[in-house]
Amino acid sequence: MVCGCAGAGKSRVIREWVAERGSERWALLLHDRSEHEWAAVDGTGHAIDIYSLGESLAELMRSCASCSFREALTDAILTIAGMRRFDRLIVECSGLVEATMAAAVFNDAIADEEPLAGLARLDQLVTVVDAATVWEGVRSADALGERGMSGGEDDTRVLSELLVEQIEHCSLIALNRSEAIDGNCRERVITLLRYLNPEAEVLLAADRVAGAARILAPRDRAEHGISFQPGWAKLIDGNDSLPESSQEWSTGVFRASRPFHPERLWRCVEEDWPGVLRCKGYFWLASQPDRCFSWEQTAGSRHFEWVGHWWVATPQPEWPTNEAFLRRLKSQWTIEFGDRRQELACIGYGADQETLFARLKRCLLTTDELLLGEEAWRRFADPFERATQEAGSREDETDPE
Repeated sequence: MVCGCAGAGKSRVIREWVAERGSERWALLLHDRSEHEWAAVDGTGHAIDIYSLGESLAELMRSCASCSFREALTDAILTIAGMRRFDRLIVECSGLVEATMAAAVFNDAIADEEPLAGLARLDQLVTVVDAATVWEGVRSADALGERGMSGGEDDTRVLSELLVEQIEHCSLIALNRSEAIDGNCRERVITLLRYLNPEAEVLLAADRVAGAARILAPRDRAEHGISFQPGWAKLIDGNDSLPESSQEWSTGVFRASRPFHPERLWRCVEEDWPGVLRCKGYFWLASQPDRCFSWEQTAGSRHFEWVGHWWVATPQPEWPTNEAFLRRLKSQWTIEFGDRRQELACIGYGADQETLFARLKRCLLTTDELLLGEEAWRRFADPFERATQEAGSREDETDPE
């Protein structure tokens, strides 16, 4: 499966792989051909030139109103697999598709023992990145709609969100047009990709022979699905597989057990965080002590979300009982706060991480505030709660009757 923003060069890269495929019979499944170089394909001319070598062209239209992305993709793959004419299927996803959605089609089929799991496996999930524009893209606050890429009125994503998500969740990264930038810029882009996704191999699309060989190599344990651990998650887990920090690049995790004061944290996140390219993790607020929140930030966007309750606020009979969970929970537990904690992983370029972490530390409850107790904490003015309620009201207003 091949993902990447519109204009990244997915079609060009696929054509180069096709030229190196040898005697294998390939099928190509397009998610949306309106956005790329297959736009003129209509069964004549260019299409015949490309697909006269025993390949088949199928199209999965994004505008399918009667089925979800997962259903449409599953049905299309099953149909092509049922032809029993092809050795390999290349799926070119729309530029708006998040890679996790594509991976979930196969992971869920394996977990649920659906027919798809017996007919096809996901060997590679590739993200194509345009070397000439990715650095600007991951720092952009432009809404997708401003770039002519929006998936509709409800698509509020910004470009940096989509790019970072596609980079973080793939098994291979194809760096397209690397020859268009100088050596220093190319090294900076490659370093960025390795910080965001240290597990993915970075291939230069210009080396199509080596790239095709790597794409054709089956992924280890492909029959068990695909999983991801982006750079931010490795930082939180203490994994040392990321590139070393340097004068320009910095990585680190803000950790604390005390809760944040909601108003002080709100003011902090409303301020500029210069140089921070990625920040993600989990946090808790004194005013909502039972709730675990996630924080997700790129250079162009910031979001928080309530993702569930901390285990200390969950009845013990509802806890998982496997040993791995209990060992991990024990390592995270404190006598005072249970498993509640602040863990925010940061990746920055030219960022003053020490100053940022000092700002976050000042948002924690003071000793005097801690002594007030949870009942008093819950009465703190909470901009996060207000923002959640306002967002819910807007959703209710837009829901059809």
